[in-house]
Amino acid sequence: MIPPNLAPNLADVGLADVAGRRFMSSDRDEVRGYVGRMYCDHSLDLVNADGRLDTRIAHLRCGGVALTDMSYGADVMIDAGRLEDFYLVQIPVAGRSGLSLGGKHGDYGPGRASVQNPQVPLAMYWSGDCRKLVLRYDRAGFERFVEACVGRPLRGCVDFEPWFDTDSRLGAMLIQQVQAVIAMARHGAAGGAVPALLERHLETTLMGMLLFLQPHDLTAQLAQRVPGADPAPVRRVREYLEAHAHEPIDLADLVAVAGVPLRTLHHQFRHVLGVSPMQLLRDIRLDRVRAELASPHETTNVTQAAMNWGFEHLGRFAVAYRRRFGETPRETLGRQRGV
Repeated sequence: MIPPNLAPNLADVGLADVAGRRFMSSDRDEVRGYVGRMYCDHSLDLVNADGRLDTRIAHLRCGGVALTDMSYGADVMIDAGRLEDFYLVQIPVAGRSGLSLGGKHGDYGPGRASVQNPQVPLAMYWSGDCRKLVLRYDRAGFERFVEACVGRPLRGCVDFEPWFDTDSRLGAMLIQQVQAVIAMARHGAAGGAVPALLERHLETTLMGMLLFLQPHDLTAQLAQRVPGADPAPVRRVREYLEAHAHEPIDLADLVAVAGVPLRTLHHQFRHVLGVSPMQLLRDIRLDRVRAELASPHETTNVTQAAMNWGFEHLGRFAVAYRRRFGETPRETLGRQRGV
């Protein structure tokens, strides 16, 4: 459990001012159609005959993971059936919700969150004051990521445990990562765009958190010991990172280059180089930022150089830069300009 003083505040998390898509409506058919296009076909019924929808949706995509901030504004019942094409994480921010997952029922609100698998029938109740942050993981992309981690094809969908607390490691880290996505969209281009290098990094991080922190039917397999070190996959991946550092790179790409499962690749990197593949990529990109700052154009600035190379958290970037080069990014740039 995360100490209360370190847990992120859900009330501070919202997509309304950065979303790539926004939607408001009180028309039931219009709402059902819009949400159906985002997720899947479903029924939507008002609990009270005199109820009136006040639906508000803000939507932001981060690669194969979509973030949605949504509320219906009235007590509703929803029957989605099998999700089929995606995994779903729902984090209530306000109000109450009820879930039926394959006939098993549970009620929850702020402080608790849920995970829905593609093959389990889903029905839901939302109270009129219920607001949720919802993460939709594209099934195909997520399962490719899982296969890269376990080193074999899946025989079916990943069977996740359906509940977690928001002050657990998964809950706190997911919310912090959602905050990072929002911050990057706010800093990026109009329309809630996240820079491509950051988008791939954030997508992989969100998938990794769900896979490695939420219990499921492959948890024991992921914890098994891996084979010893072999420098050949490490060399192939290192050369690939040097050549493609300017492009979005995810762990599935590295597994394909290495020809070994992700856990094996991590083990071999630690043994041969003492760092993980993504730490090496970070160091390569730090070197590229330094090269930009050391040969600046008239408009070069530290923030843009960092963003160009995929550093989403400028404070952490500055710390990593100083640790690697013994000076701050501004000192590098200032020296070249005679400041």
